[in-house]
Amino acid sequence: MTAALSELSVTEFLMLSRIGFLPRGLVVGSCVFSAGSQYDWTVATQEITSLSSAMRTTRHLAVKRMREQAVQLGADGIVDVRLEVEHHLWRGGRQVAKCIAVGTAVVFDRAQAPAALQRAPSLRLSNGTPFDSDLSGGDFVTLLGAGYRPVTVAMGNCVYGLDPRILRQYRGHDAELEVYTKAFFDARETAMGRLQHDLFAAYPIGHGDAPTGIVGMIVEEKTYGGQGASGPPIVEFTALGTAIAPLAADDPRRAQPRQTPNLSVPLDR
Repeated sequence: MTAALSELSVTEFLMLSRIGFLPRGLVVGSCVFSAGSQYDWTVATQEITSLSSAMRTTRHLAVKRMREQAVQLGADGIVDVRLEVEHHLWRGGRQVAKCIAVGTAVVFDRAQAPAALQRAPSLRLSNGTPFDSDLSGGDFVTLLGAGYRPVTVAMGNCVYGLDPRILRQYRGHDAELEVYTKAFFDARETAMGRLQHDLFAAYPIGHGDAPTGIVGMIVEEKTYGGQGASGPPIVEFTALGTAIAPLAADDPRRAQPRQTPNLSVPLDR
């Protein structure tokens, strides 16, 4: 028997195993994508739509291939999904993007589950494929106790070019870079808007896994190029979260009684 590889911490492993979920293996998906030439872009403070589209495709292909590995392992789902993205400028000014999606495939083992949970329904999606989530093992268990299940990792992105010539206008005095401020705001809002658009296009109202919300959402910002590097500076905003849907009404994984959120204030800050 081959040991199942996992990036779960000891605490996460114990929390999952107590409700019958065991790691089946580490699943990885990757994609290297040619995103056009920097010389094709107009040096201006605006979205580089071709690069935004390329990065969206790169992420979705990497996640799709990660899911396919989970299917081969017979998993019920994937937890603790992480996306690692890199931008490279190759010879000839070719912009190349690389994305790696990594997570831990888990399976519900009824024989290992507590007696009260052994009749719990599968958490696979309505088409029989595994769910995927960027929630940690502990957050996944908490989510089930609150009466919800993960559906899929939701993603949205936007890549903006920044015109470095604007800085010439501010030589010798300090002032807000209003054009950059607006660019960062627009890019962030666009990334979040695309997350919702792509998610609900794939899982519309009436779908068997139609989400009721998105949890654990973060918006990451990364800047590339500029400051002496080859190519103009670009900034990419990525919105990432886990879409959730209610558990079946008779699912015994729901906490009984339902959990009530408590407000905790740390005293060391």
